[in-house]
Amino acid sequence: MPSAPRLAATLRQLVSPDTLAPEHHAPLSQWLETFALPAIAIGLAWWAVPQDPLLIKAAFPWLWLAPVLVALRYGVMPGLISSTLLLGNWLLADTLGRVSVEFPQNFFFGGGLLVLVCGEFSDVWRDRISRMDETNIYITERLSRLTQRHLLLNLSHDRLEQEMLARPGSLRDALAKLRTAVIESTDGAALPGVDGLLQLLTQYVNIESATLYTMSRRDTGWELGPAVGSLGEPFPLTRDDPLLLQSLEQGRLIHIADYEVSLERESKQLIVAPLVAGDKTIVGVLAVSRLPFFSLTVENLQMLSVILAYYADNVHGANDIAKLQERLPNMPAMYAQEFSRMLSMQRRVRLSSQIVVMRFVGERREEIPAQFIRIKRGLDLYWQTYVGDSPILAILMPFASPAARDGFLIRIDGWMKAQFGGDCVELGINLRSIDFATEDALEALAEALA
Repeated sequence: MPSAPRLAATLRQLVSPDTLAPEHHAPLSQWLETFALPAIAIGLAWWAVPQDPLLIKAAFPWLWLAPVLVALRYGVMPGLISSTLLLGNWLLADTLGRVSVEFPQNFFFGGGLLVLVCGEFSDVWRDRISRMDETNIYITERLSRLTQRHLLLNLSHDRLEQEMLARPGSLRDALAKLRTAVIESTDGAALPGVDGLLQLLTQYVNIESATLYTMSRRDTGWELGPAVGSLGEPFPLTRDDPLLLQSLEQGRLIHIADYEVSLERESKQLIVAPLVAGDKTIVGVLAVSRLPFFSLTVENLQMLSVILAYYADNVHGANDIAKLQERLPNMPAMYAQEFSRMLSMQRRVRLSSQIVVMRFVGERREEIPAQFIRIKRGLDLYWQTYVGDSPILAILMPFASPAARDGFLIRIDGWMKAQFGGDCVELGINLRSIDFATEDALEALAEALA
């Protein structure tokens, strides 16, 4: 006979949370419990009160505890299936003459309703717990991945730091120099500043050998032109190269590891990247023949695409920018580029823009523009210059209507009063508004800056 401690341990195990409410249920055990619990309850009722096996005369409907427990444990459907055994119990008792009343409608209706409520309660909370479990699993996995990445970052920190220190300057400075070289080029080359571009790609993408080609538009599509610059000892790019054809078809960079590139196609190039300007014009194509294996990463390919797109935009708009800067030599390149685009949009689709020129002639003419630049709107471009000793701020407002311009001027007056105690007139600020739709914006701007 088992000892008392062993019996107590067995009972504790039977009523433990892991046994009564395990995290995972096997389908076989679920259906065994669905039928076993009410069957045991019915058997006990026949053994204890054979003259009333439904326990209808009892003060509490004890038999319904079994379907209720099943419904709380597994949900509505198992609870209802379990309840059918009680209905079968009534049929058996009625056949054997153990019940002297008609079918107890209230007994079964009330018990069934209780099972439905408990089953619905179980379904709702099990769904919520399941969602919480999935969320916790996702968070745990993400934390694990972040931890691994953090360790990798710590291990590679020194190497990255040395690489950045070895580079001659920031990418922003390099792009600014490249833009200046493109705009100031006077040799009439189809793609000016090619040497600077290839040097930039060598420093930031680790390209070892590559060739830059021009592209020309034909009735049948884009046609490969002559090479205008090369780096290292690259392989020549042919007109039927599969990477070239696919890159021109999709208008994006294609490399040998791209999932859309068939393994059966042969190409001597590792990367073919078209130089696509903002208006989808292809100004050239870069064919990379040699690249270190560790450099063929998503980050490097994105860097290559960004640099080429930036260069293409500058080449495509170089003539327009040069004309603007010839008329207004002090105009910054970025401002001239956006100004040229707004002029083109006005000519092509009648999409107007606005310029507000603010000339500061009052006593606080140095302080006000310095503070005003800090409240710049998102799309606006500011050009700060001087005419004599008077600071001038030319605010380009892309795609702004006259109503938007007037609202902007009203906000300026309110801001001036709040910050400096007076409106534009009282503070000595001369305003000149230029509407692209009603006047020649370039001549009007030149006149305002005279």
